[in-house]
Amino acid sequence: VLPFPAQGHVIPLMALSRKLTEHGIAVDFVNTEFNHDRILEAMAEVGAIPDGIRMLSIPDGLGPGDDHADIGKFVKDLPVAMSGRIEEMIRSNKIKWVIVDVSMSWALQVATTAGARVASFSTYSAAVFALRVNLPKLIEDGVLDESGNVNRHKRIQM
Repeated sequence: VLPFPAQGHVIPLMALSRKLTEHGIAVDFVNTEFNHDRILEAMAEVGAIPDGIRMLSIPDGLGPGDDHADIGKFVKDLPVAMSGRIEEMIRSNKIKWVIVDVSMSWALQVATTAGARVASFSTYSAAVFALRVNLPKLIEDGVLDESGNVNRHKRIQM
């Protein structure tokens, strides 16, 4: 299970992982090194990590002095830093399935290339999903510019 490294993404995928273990499925839950200890500490406060979930971490590509709040740099560096390690993890552990946060969609191809089947998991609401799917149309229709800024302040219907 590969969440985008942010709290609102980790929590729903951890809930899914817990459900999978209830059905006898072993889960490797992969965090970035930056988030790993914080997640383990938070889980210790609310209860132990369930049997069947193995917590793993890999580097996210940012150095100790880099700002993890710089989302542009973070999103750009994440696939470069993580792709090789994810592929190696899948191959060496003979992982059959990978569940990827939709915000980590680049990992779908990595997992497929490594021989795993993939599923994408949306951690955000149906409204946000509909908006993301329709962004090209909103730009095409002139509602948004290429940078995502609003051009027309009118009610829209999708």
